[in-house]
Amino acid sequence: MKTMKRLLVIVMTMACCQTFAQSGMHISALFEGKIVPMRQMVETRIRGKAISRYKLSYFHSVRFKADEALVKKIDHLAAADFVADSEKRKDREPSSIGRGQHGKGNSTFTQMYELAPHGSTNRYLCYKVVNDLMTVIYMEGTVTSLDELREIFK
Repeated sequence: MKTMKRLLVIVMTMACCQTFAQSGMHISALFEGKIVPMRQMVETRIRGKAISRYKLSYFHSVRFKADEALVKKIDHLAAADFVADSEKRKDREPSSIGRGQHGKGNSTFTQMYELAPHGSTNRYLCYKVVNDLMTVIYMEGTVTSLDELREIFK
């Protein structure tokens, strides 16, 4: 019986930690399936040792097909989270990478935001659009800057 109670407490704690990670953010609606239905997205969540070598403690991504209107909506939500956090930390700038063409009608764009930390945990929100495929990523960890994050993922 004690083992069952402990297991229940551990499971509930893990569930609370996952929902806390992006709670209170505008982009949360996307990760919860309220903007794009969950069945239309590929979701990845990674915690712990698997990503610790990248100086991350939590990685959450969703990938889905997006038209121009949906890309603009996601961009607006991500930017709103960055602006909302700007009061907590004013020395940050968003980073845009690679807006351009890769041939006939093929385009790519990457946007990266450094959010205000929660305690000693640094937070990042990024998205990448390649043609009509969009990937949105939320990350937490000890990575200290967008430049360091770019170096890690090279």
